[in-house]
Amino acid sequence: MTYCAPVSTSRIIATTIGVGASTVAGYGMYRLMLIGSCTGDGCDTSIWVFVVALLFAVISAMVGDTLLLIATLLAGLGIGAVLGPLTDPNGQWVGYIIGATLVLSSLATVLVGRATRKAMAGMRAAIRDSLPAVTPDTLQTTGRAAVAEVLAVRETGTTVNDNPVVGLRVRMTPTDGGTPVEGEKNALVSRLNIPRVGERFAAGYDPGSPDSFVLILAVTDHTPAHLREVYERVRPEATPGSDLLERLGKLNELRLAGALTEAEFERQKAKLLDPTG
Repeated sequence: MTYCAPVSTSRIIATTIGVGASTVAGYGMYRLMLIGSCTGDGCDTSIWVFVVALLFAVISAMVGDTLLLIATLLAGLGIGAVLGPLTDPNGQWVGYIIGATLVLSSLATVLVGRATRKAMAGMRAAIRDSLPAVTPDTLQTTGRAAVAEVLAVRETGTTVNDNPVVGLRVRMTPTDGGTPVEGEKNALVSRLNIPRVGERFAAGYDPGSPDSFVLILAVTDHTPAHLREVYERVRPEATPGSDLLERLGKLNELRLAGALTEAEFERQKAKLLDPTG
């Protein structure tokens, strides 16, 4: 179901007035093409109607649906300019050029306006999606505790300080016995501890937005006690000693595969052996 934002009464009234004014302005343009100029007998009364209608159309566009009204005004003026010489052989032939230009401008306004609105909506959505509903620290402390099973891992091509940003899709089963839910998001992970499909981790997530979750890939001093217990239950093999050996093994595999230089290997190994150094 698509949600449509409510439209204010003033906007509806302004749009209606604007469409009417644009129609009258188009008629004024038509009369202007027939007259040609105000020399001789002076200006026809319809010219002043044209000016007033044009003014109303512009003001209405500022209050109502701007894109619609600008396009309508240009189209009305363009059609009026073409009808002048078309219905009267003595009309100003330049009306064809003016009319065609205005009608094409109307179409361009609609196309460019729609594309711009779509692009802006996409940008707003991207910005909104890039901002987490809650911070990882908050999810750890107040989020719903769960056991998360990794369902999919995909590369994004982005790295931060040699660590990759990967797309994760997980199924989270609440530890309190609730219904499992799935969540998906991009996350920065250590290149030495990239989650694999089928692995299970402790997790904290926002029940109102399952895509907002945090995985406990490794226990630290800041890991809350309740998530530490879940982690130790689902990953009993990840004791401090075995976890260190596993990371050193992965580090060596990266070095042998050419993904790490000797200098990078030594630097990462030193961090593992002495995290406080």
